[in-house]
Amino acid sequence: MCRRAVDSTAVAPASDDDAIDFGTLLGKVHDSVAALHTQMLTISAPSVADAEECKRRLEAIQVDALARLCGSGPRVHARHGIQGMAALFSPLSAGERKLNRAWAALVDRHWPEAVRSIGEAEQDLSETRGALDALL
Repeated sequence: MCRRAVDSTAVAPASDDDAIDFGTLLGKVHDSVAALHTQMLTISAPSVADAEECKRRLEAIQVDALARLCGSGPRVHARHGIQGMAALFSPLSAGERKLNRAWAALVDRHWPEAVRSIGEAEQDLSETRGALDALL
């Protein structure tokens, strides 16, 4: 009975903002990261302003959609079980780590590492999408 009670609270969203479907939110994060990566690839001689703008965009992704996506673990577990959660959160957490690495590289003004990390995060998010498609 306790497990059922925990599962029922995990499925219920805390607010309207949390009610967005995992796949929809994942798509939003992926598209935002892909757009940032594309922009960064077009900048051959980045300025401090370029790095700051990219860092600002990355922070916006991290504190909004990515944070909500990472916080959806209990609902994902309730819906897909522990194996499904692991299949989704393994590449998702790898992508989150690479976004954090990209942020640190932008702070340090290490443009090549920032671009590389953003690109790898984009791939990890694509992998997460593939894992979700396999579950559905």
